[in-house]
Amino acid sequence: MKVKQLVKKTTVSVATLAIFSTMLGVQAHSETVSKTYNYAEAFQKSMYFYDAEKCGAGITGGKLEWRGDCHTDDAKIPLVPAGKGADGAMAEKGVSLTQEFIDANRKYLDPDGDGTVDLSGGFHDAGDHVKFGLPGSYAAATLGWGFYEFKDAYARIGEEAHMRDLLKWYSDYFLRCTFMNENGEVVAFCYQVGEGSSDHSYWGAPELQPTLRPAYFATPQTPASDQVAGAAAALAIMYLNTKDTDAAYAEKCLSTSKALYNFAVKYRGLGYSGGFYGSSYDEDELSWAAVWLNIATGEKSYINDIVEVSPDGRYLGYLGKIIKSTQDDWQNIWCHSWDVVWGGVFAKLAPITNTERDWYIFRWNIEYWSGVPHEDPSDKTFMAATPGGFKVVNTWGSARYNSAEQLCALVYKKETGSSDFDAWVKSQMNYILGDNPLNRCYEVGYAENSAKHPHHRAAHGSITNNMGVPNEHRHTLWGALVGGPDQTDSHKDDTTDFVGNEVAVDYNAGFVGALAGITKYFGQDQMPLENFPLKEAPVDEFFVESKLEQENGERTQVTIRANNLTVHPPHTEDTIKVRYFFNISELMQYNQGIDAITCPVMYDQSNTVDVKGATISAPVEWDKEKGIYYVEIDWSGNAIYGSREFHFGLVTGQDSNWKAHWDPTNDWSRQGVTEEYAQNPHISMYVNGKKVFGEEPTTKVLVIKGDADGNGKVTAIDLAYIKKYILGQGSIIFPGGIEVVDMNGDGVINAIDLALLKKALLGL
Repeated sequence: MKVKQLVKKTTVSVATLAIFSTMLGVQAHSETVSKTYNYAEAFQKSMYFYDAEKCGAGITGGKLEWRGDCHTDDAKIPLVPAGKGADGAMAEKGVSLTQEFIDANRKYLDPDGDGTVDLSGGFHDAGDHVKFGLPGSYAAATLGWGFYEFKDAYARIGEEAHMRDLLKWYSDYFLRCTFMNENGEVVAFCYQVGEGSSDHSYWGAPELQPTLRPAYFATPQTPASDQVAGAAAALAIMYLNTKDTDAAYAEKCLSTSKALYNFAVKYRGLGYSGGFYGSSYDEDELSWAAVWLNIATGEKSYINDIVEVSPDGRYLGYLGKIIKSTQDDWQNIWCHSWDVVWGGVFAKLAPITNTERDWYIFRWNIEYWSGVPHEDPSDKTFMAATPGGFKVVNTWGSARYNSAEQLCALVYKKETGSSDFDAWVKSQMNYILGDNPLNRCYEVGYAENSAKHPHHRAAHGSITNNMGVPNEHRHTLWGALVGGPDQTDSHKDDTTDFVGNEVAVDYNAGFVGALAGITKYFGQDQMPLENFPLKEAPVDEFFVESKLEQENGERTQVTIRANNLTVHPPHTEDTIKVRYFFNISELMQYNQGIDAITCPVMYDQSNTVDVKGATISAPVEWDKEKGIYYVEIDWSGNAIYGSREFHFGLVTGQDSNWKAHWDPTNDWSRQGVTEEYAQNPHISMYVNGKKVFGEEPTTKVLVIKGDADGNGKVTAIDLAYIKKYILGQGSIIFPGGIEVVDMNGDGVINAIDLALLKKALLGL
């Protein structure tokens, strides 16, 4: 399964960066943009990826019919210390807290005294289902940032309420994860739910994934100031985005943000990552929180925390991590990302401090990416472009980094009014939308040439824990930004390629904001799609298949396969029953009754995979006069998704003359059954007592003598049908039963009946 690549803040791989001259940097983006795109539509769709990533209750019936409530057990994670495995990862139950800490803080952690903590909601990280701290808080903050800067663009395309819902889904989760004492001080903060190493062994729908999941907490003894500060930033931005629409909620977000920031400042240390999203240091996240808290409150102390300088010119604030003194310089050759938020910090810090230092760092970074000449003509340092003109800072998710840089450039445009980077921004977004050597769109569902196989479990829809089955995704992952191309413009649209075709909440965060800015500035006359998202076509979610195992004059043995393949949304069912109908009229002619039938079970798949096995009933009367009965196979009590096989027999005893008279050709559910599995509409299936598949036999049938094929009329085809039956040519079943073609009523189908039917056809 996939393993996240760790990109450290302190080092930049020389394999992914190159130093080119100013001339080369400009030439890479001097060509006129050759194609036009509906940015409003791309912007609209980009938000729906987050609907696919929602976790918790309240999802069913939402914007995507193939997503439903999931991981609802996150609302009741046991407040007990979870054991750890040899790799240091927690077991699948409990929390990272010690028993001593739990006992000392139980009234804050578990105020209702039910022995659990509610950590429900939030968003899954990517194609996996862990709620990771750093990418989650980065995504929430960056989504909120784009909304803060370009709110009018969301309103113009009719998606403002949608984005507010997504942002609140994030902030509600962060509020739920923050545990404070009576003084409003943070006691603990949960920054991760789920365990990456175990989660990645599963490839299926989140609605069906087994739970419970472990939870990781920041405490004074186990700090995670990087993760805590990231959440503080997201909540501060949420305050700004809601203070005019829901003042009470906004104040709650702000007070919690302040408390989280103070907690992060007081207890420094990096959180657990399990090798997936590890941070190198926390100064950038602390700066990110501080700059937004300054914007929210106007308190200068937050800015001082970032830029404080000693009398001898040494930086004492967070900037000291990257700039030692006022005599030193720093150039940002990375971008705003889940672990490196300096790009966002300086984008907001420069307008506040209005210093040459902060404006220089902010602009230089965009110049470095774009190839636009530096203000210092002697500086010829630029990032190399692919042959197709795309800037790739790292091949693992190249499009996410590029689009986040576009967002920074668009914020610069908003702050300064400069159009210096307009052409570059449009060229990069157009590349993502399809103007590239592969003619491939990296936004899923935007166009016919969009990537169609993102590395995403829910959209893929496998029921076999297999990335290769089915071949095509069951669902369109609307708006998801896949990883993107490498430095040679190459890309594989392959579900298994988590480097180039991964999707994640941090990928789309900058992408949504960039599209908001692009729509505002370059798509004023464009409109999104109406009635979006498109509804999926109905599918057979419940159905029964059958195949013949053995048959002779004494028995019929069949295997039936009951299927629950619900996808709108996927869910288990624990009341599944099916009925197999058969007819014993041939036995009744020899004075045998239903007591002559036994129903042995040869195989029950539920015995190996479910809580308990299925049961089969004794024959149940349906139409006694016609000899129609059924047996019911019952899986009640087993939560089933996928299929379950059940192999059973209908075996008749001998009459008083030691003869068997079993004839399956008149059995309703035997029609069309062969030695290969096929859907059988004559086996009925029930969920919660309601028939969801198949047809039951009618009790009052208009019988037309000689209608062998059951089409309601007698023709030469019926003659051929009976002839094949007499000659034993294939498995012939008479839908109306053998009595329909038993022309002389002697209980046997032979040449006499064939001759009588011929006479009937000739009008004799």
